[in-house]
Amino acid sequence: MKLAIAGKGGSGKTSIAGTMARQLGRDGMRVLAIDADSNPNLALTLGIPAEQVNDVPTLPRDLLKRTDDGLELTRTIEQVRSSHSLTGPDGVTLLVMAHPQPEEAGTGCLCSMHATVRTLIEAAPDGDADVTLLDTEASPEHLTRGTAKYAETMLAVVEPYYKSLETARRMAGLAKDLGLDRVMLVANKVRDESDLEAVREFAARHELEIAGVIPFDEAMQAAERAERAPLDHAPDSPAVMAIGEIARSLSRNGNGAAAGE
Repeated sequence: MKLAIAGKGGSGKTSIAGTMARQLGRDGMRVLAIDADSNPNLALTLGIPAEQVNDVPTLPRDLLKRTDDGLELTRTIEQVRSSHSLTGPDGVTLLVMAHPQPEEAGTGCLCSMHATVRTLIEAAPDGDADVTLLDTEASPEHLTRGTAKYAETMLAVVEPYYKSLETARRMAGLAKDLGLDRVMLVANKVRDESDLEAVREFAARHELEIAGVIPFDEAMQAAERAERAPLDHAPDSPAVMAIGEIARSLSRNGNGAAAGE
């Protein structure tokens, strides 16, 4: 199973991505989590202590080479795991595209690194117990650059208001242009039935499935303030429980399909 988690900045996509990765790892899956955000925060959400975040190795720039047949990796996935990954709680393997603190401004774009991540996802194992989970940029860049091309499913995290839903609509269109097999919504920070109805109406209008619903939960903000993973800070909170159920539903279906709401 290969998943891309997308969404507007502040929608909660990274908290959801990290919690899903941990839950799937806890359930016995072999999880490769890739932080492809130029401002990476997935490590903290996975439960890696804040003081260690800057020590997480980033992907090398020489990991890709051009051949007559296109681009290919200069090392195997297992070699990359051995040299440039960090194993987090519940056995999740973390790869980070870019350092959270660039050495200086004006050092150029990450175009080649997006290509590297795209190729890594393509090469990642796809056995029944394998999960590759991509935490994307809080922008369409992972789609315009084709970073998420080889994901089987994109989960677009939405909050129940216009700007967030409109961002998801644009991302869904780009994802389908890119050839992603399935685009599904995750309704996050839902406070009441009217919030949920807004997402349902939007999904129906744009022919999108809803993978699951996550209630508004102050425990998620409390976890951020405490600089802890939600799964460690409040494992029995409503939001964490809902994220876990979405992850299990996706896993049960194997190909990224989940039971819609």
